[in-house]
Amino acid sequence: MSRAVIVVGKHYAGKSKTIREYLKPLLGIGINDHKFTLEEKDGYILSQSFEEADRDPDETIKKHSDCDLLVLAARPEEEPGSKLHSMRRALSDESFRVNVVRIQNKGQAEEKAQEVLELLAS
Repeated sequence: MSRAVIVVGKHYAGKSKTIREYLKPLLGIGINDHKFTLEEKDGYILSQSFEEADRDPDETIKKHSDCDLLVLAARPEEEPGSKLHSMRRALSDESFRVNVVRIQNKGQAEEKAQEVLELLAS
């Protein structure tokens, strides 16, 4: 089964830092790379939140639905304009098992990147 991990946090909480500075090196890719392979599974990362990038959840997730693993970022559901609920629905529609990793501040970035890696590998 395909797996998706959504890193969720408020604006400037450290979502991008978690993904770019800590998770990508753990996966052996550069900070500007999006594609990775983990345990023979193909993955794709979008570090900018769907809200900030103004991404359409249905279109974006369908576009990357051929991947086994996805790492995405979103703002919490209680924030106005959050796309988290739509992302979860779109991922579920494409048969992804969805996990959410919540980050409160940039100081948690390294620890949260490790949590995302463990979820991807499980």
